[in-house]
Amino acid sequence: MPQSAKGGDPKYDLGKIGARVDRVNVSGLLRTHNDYVMRAADNLFKATNFQDMMLEAMATKGYLHELGIFKDVSVHIDISRGPDATPQGYEVTFKGNEYTRIMGSAGTEIGQNEGSLRTELTIPNILGRGESISLQGSYSSTRANDLQLKFWKPFYHTRFRENRPEMSFSVFRQTDRYDISSFQTTNLGYLVDFSAHTMLGVDLTHSLQYENSIRDLGLLNKSVPFAIREHCGPKLASLLRYSLIYDNRDGSVFPTRGILLKSVNEYCGLGGNIAYTSSTAHGEVNVPLFAGLVAQFCGRVGVMKETKKTTMLPINNMFYCGGPLTLRGFKYGGAGPVIDGTPIGAQTFWCTGAHLWTPLPFAGVFKGLASHFRMHFFYNMGNSNSFSTDNMRSAYGMGIAVKLAERARIELNYCVPVRRQSTDKVLNGFQFGIGYEFV
Repeated sequence: MPQSAKGGDPKYDLGKIGARVDRVNVSGLLRTHNDYVMRAADNLFKATNFQDMMLEAMATKGYLHELGIFKDVSVHIDISRGPDATPQGYEVTFKGNEYTRIMGSAGTEIGQNEGSLRTELTIPNILGRGESISLQGSYSSTRANDLQLKFWKPFYHTRFRENRPEMSFSVFRQTDRYDISSFQTTNLGYLVDFSAHTMLGVDLTHSLQYENSIRDLGLLNKSVPFAIREHCGPKLASLLRYSLIYDNRDGSVFPTRGILLKSVNEYCGLGGNIAYTSSTAHGEVNVPLFAGLVAQFCGRVGVMKETKKTTMLPINNMFYCGGPLTLRGFKYGGAGPVIDGTPIGAQTFWCTGAHLWTPLPFAGVFKGLASHFRMHFFYNMGNSNSFSTDNMRSAYGMGIAVKLAERARIELNYCVPVRRQSTDKVLNGFQFGIGYEFV
């Protein structure tokens, strides 16, 4: 066998072939300013061999996609020519195809235990440096309806590009239905958001938001307890929200290893007549075992407290424990305090889940299709308004899950509640759930 076929001939080792980049071209810029793509080629000029040049060219291609101006980018590498060409010089050209001036899309969107029809109209790159405006609308027959006008600007072209900073301003109208408590809220306001990544040893995603909105609570029927009726009417909320995410999992739907940590903290009371503090934390640990088995441990906790300005904690910001996303074997909000048989939410809650994930039987026969399915055995525990385990709720069971793209999943579980309270709304048997963040 020829030596090259064995991979032993050093002349086929691209890392040993000297190369340098003399020139980088980015073509296809119609509305985009040149300075917006200038930093794309910074690392290309540092390449000293052909292998590094190929890798950096692919990284630059991905960076140009992240800028939000091209719908596709191709890469062409050629020998450098001209009076300024060096002996081992190359010329790299990126040919981009900019987005059209107006784009539209329609489809479905997966929320937490709901699906919705979503439409969007976007004007990309309106000022030539990645700025965009979009009008988004979503409709769900079960819970939430949204209408949002959003302007956002990325700062990927600055010297902070590795931090991927981005700022946005949104005007929104959102309607949420809480059928289990017989009320709905309509929020009208604006939101300012700044997000960035920090990589001091670990990659963390930060988001700092300011929201100012009018929240109007209305009833869905006449037989609603007074404890809910007293929350009716419009109120003004002015709040700061900070979220932090660490995620090193190898997949977001069916991970086999890695950790997810997420926290969201709110302070409401900068103005208006609503005041409270709220903190939630979510954690997930995945451990690979053998034969495709994966052990998963999840936990979530939430605390809502009064401030000196608080007159009444808003019921629509309370925590509703129970349902296929938090505490399986219970209906949504069915594992918490009630008044006259109506759940009213809790100021604190916690829930945990232990799972054993396994591929489907005969998964090796249907490799392509079977990768979208998993079976799991689970045990959930949780409680509301108490961090004690004395009166906690729990359930166990098994089920099958289906992956939807790379974002969400559908679960069909058979649940057996073990510990419950007399006022809880349990679901002994099959339970259906859809979402992107489960416990």
